Amino acid sequence: MEDVAAASGITKLIVYRHFSSKEDLYRAVLEQVSSRMVEVFVDNVQHGTSTVGVRTYLTVARELPDAFVLLWRHAAREPQFAEHAEAFRHRAVEVAAANLAERGPLTAWAPEALVDTLVAQVLDWLAHGDPAHDDEFLDRAARGLRAMVVAWR
Repeated sequence: MEDVAAASGITKLIVYRHFSSKEDLYRAVLEQVSSRMVEVFVDNVQHGTSTVGVRTYLTVARELPDAFVLLWRHAAREPQFAEHAEAFRHRAVEVAAANLAERGPLTAWAPEALVDTLVAQVLDWLAHGDPAHDDEFLDRAARGLRAMVVAWR
């Protein structure tokens, strides 16, 4: 909590006025990043963005990098936060499944693989990619995901 206070330029007492524990703070961060992902996704859909999924994940990862990593890499391993992380991942898989017209015995796992691949790509790009080349990443990642879907069909 001291690190959070120092990074925020406030006292630890003020942090504790808003969050009674580290667990409450962690939960608030997960809620913030999850809500932001939904907002960006809906906005991208409403604007007819062609790379909705990839753009949503990258946008939120750039806006809230630590929170994005917390949600997609760490929360599932923490017993008190695993349920939130898994529920959010499940909703992402449901969205991917709804966008796959065909599903059979060989492709029933495809939505899971799409979400996992997308998350891995964005986490790696966030850690190693140059923000100046985000548009190129978006294009290549989207083409790669579409190629996976075509291959499964």
